[in-house]
Amino acid sequence: MRNKMLCGVFILMSYCCALCGNVVFGGEKGRIHFSLAEAVKRPDGPLLLVFFSLDCHVCWEDLIELEYFVEKNSIPIEFIGVTKNPLAELEEFLDKYSLNCPVVCDRRKELYRRFKVKLEPEVVILKNDAVVYQDNGYEEFLARREKVKKCLLEIASK
Repeated sequence: MRNKMLCGVFILMSYCCALCGNVVFGGEKGRIHFSLAEAVKRPDGPLLLVFFSLDCHVCWEDLIELEYFVEKNSIPIEFIGVTKNPLAELEEFLDKYSLNCPVVCDRRKELYRRFKVKLEPEVVILKNDAVVYQDNGYEEFLARREKVKKCLLEIASK
């Protein structure tokens, strides 16, 4: 009986901490966060936000491809994934695909509302807290990716 109570208390505390956004999951890597401020290491540098869904294979490919592109080209930008999927599913996904980037678990959809993201995948690039690029959902996907890469290479050249 006591073990069941302790387990219940632990689950309740974990849930409350997740809602408050004060706890970082993911062990040593600290890769799952609950706010953008928590995930950002260099607040004065440019940010690449990739909004994705675990239900969307195109999103996975986009996330992995853009992370590789940034690393391969040594682009000085902080790469952060953003999803509204449940924490347990996100942890499983990150373990399975070995992503190196921090991910914001945006269950309250604060970042989705802030950047008016309706569908995933969507890319937003910020510099000095201002949007310098955001996907246009009316454009063809491959054309959007070429624009993102061009913008990233411009950041790398500065």
